[in-house]
Amino acid sequence: MRLCASFATSCRGFCSLSNPAFLCNAFLPETEQRCREILSRTSLPPLASAGVLVTLCTFRGAPSFLYTLRSTQLRGRHKGDISFPGGKRDSSDSDIIHTATREAQEELGVPIKANVVWGAMKPITDWTGMVIVPVLANIGTLEDLALNPNPEEDHKEG
Repeated sequence: MRLCASFATSCRGFCSLSNPAFLCNAFLPETEQRCREILSRTSLPPLASAGVLVTLCTFRGAPSFLYTLRSTQLRGRHKGDISFPGGKRDSSDSDIIHTATREAQEELGVPIKANVVWGAMKPITDWTGMVIVPVLANIGTLEDLALNPNPEEDHKEG
């Protein structure tokens, strides 16, 4: 299994590891609130096919994203992909945000509580016509998470 953390190195030209002001302000409550307000205006398609959790975190004190490396043993077109955790909507999911958090919990092995979800981003449609909704969440400090990735979903070392 392999999880990858990526430092946030650029975003519209103003945030980088060389900009200490950005690193100090990235996850301030004011920044989170502003993002939540913007994301609350996102109109979700009623028939979204899948949800992915855009996993914000900190790693060694720097704002980062957490990715997964999908197992090469999976069937279908996503085997071996580097991706955010997520997957197809189940009939039991109350909404697409629930889909993204449920799938992330299954793949990462850690609970994703509703209060860490900032909101849904603009849906995208892939080349097959599947509508995918990215859901932004700050899962916290990577070093403090007791990750227990599902080996059936994610790449095994060795």
